[in-house]
Amino acid sequence: MKTATLAAAVAITMTALGAHAKELRLSAAPPPASPWGKITQKFVDKVTEVSGGALTITPYMGGKLGGEQDVVKQIARGRIDMGVMSNTAISLLVPTFGLLASPYAFESAEQFDCVMDNHLLKTFGDEFAAAKVHPLSWMEVGYQVVFSQSAGAVPEDFAGIKLRTAPSATDTLFIKQTGATPVPMAPNEAVPAMKTGQVEGASQLSVFGIATGYDKVAPHIVMTRHQHQVGAIIMSDRAWAGLNTQEKAWIEEAAPIFLELRGAIRGAEGALLGKAASEGATVVDLDDTQLAAWKALAPAAQKAILADLGNGADAKWREIEQAKSACSDS
Repeated sequence: MKTATLAAAVAITMTALGAHAKELRLSAAPPPASPWGKITQKFVDKVTEVSGGALTITPYMGGKLGGEQDVVKQIARGRIDMGVMSNTAISLLVPTFGLLASPYAFESAEQFDCVMDNHLLKTFGDEFAAAKVHPLSWMEVGYQVVFSQSAGAVPEDFAGIKLRTAPSATDTLFIKQTGATPVPMAPNEAVPAMKTGQVEGASQLSVFGIATGYDKVAPHIVMTRHQHQVGAIIMSDRAWAGLNTQEKAWIEEAAPIFLELRGAIRGAEGALLGKAASEGATVVDLDDTQLAAWKALAPAAQKAILADLGNGADAKWREIEQAKSACSDS
């Protein structure tokens, strides 16, 4: 009898919990099988676990709710609760956030991680608040490289050709310095554009690009690593305000899972490059002289980026450089 009574009590509790469970919608552009998709599902599962099912998150991955450039605006308006967003998407709300993806901005992954962990919220906290979004965790996005339909290794090899770039000043203005014609477009538009000849290559994240088939249509992967991108999982202020103290605590307990992407993305890059090479792609590892030719473009590109971003960009860039210095000295 006691066992039956306990089982009945549990069933009643779970039924009541389900009836009052709060559900949030989360958007993510990467597909479920990608490192970002897997960590998003892990976050979703963790929220369900720590809340005992009282708070659930329904993930819409692979851009099911739309391209992230549109979704990030919907999050700010409170029409979508939360999202796993790239640097490019977030910079549409907080333009100076894009400065973190400035060409060759960081000297090492360790310096990059230190800035993210110890300085990022202080540097951009006011801007996120003004954009009406609440950052929950930073996340590794990875390194930007060049996928090309023709062989190349140094900037002049790309002069005169059309390259897809991220729709951001940092990527577009850097690629422009090579003499290529940058064509800003969303990630999911690039592969069809390369198939039809609209562009002849693309600047894209190495892991994301291979995971979504860029190497199949542009098989020369030039490891420029000209950007190191950080993204974030963000929540609309409206959705955040609609949570009680306990619900916020559950979200905050689960959100640091996204920091695991550092190891996942950096580990996945080598494996995916090897896979791409085994399937016919050419991975171009730059020697010191070739890499120096790419880095030589950064100062002029950065000057153009700061001018393009305009209001407040110079001051924000100085803050980032101070953070880098603090991390290098620590």
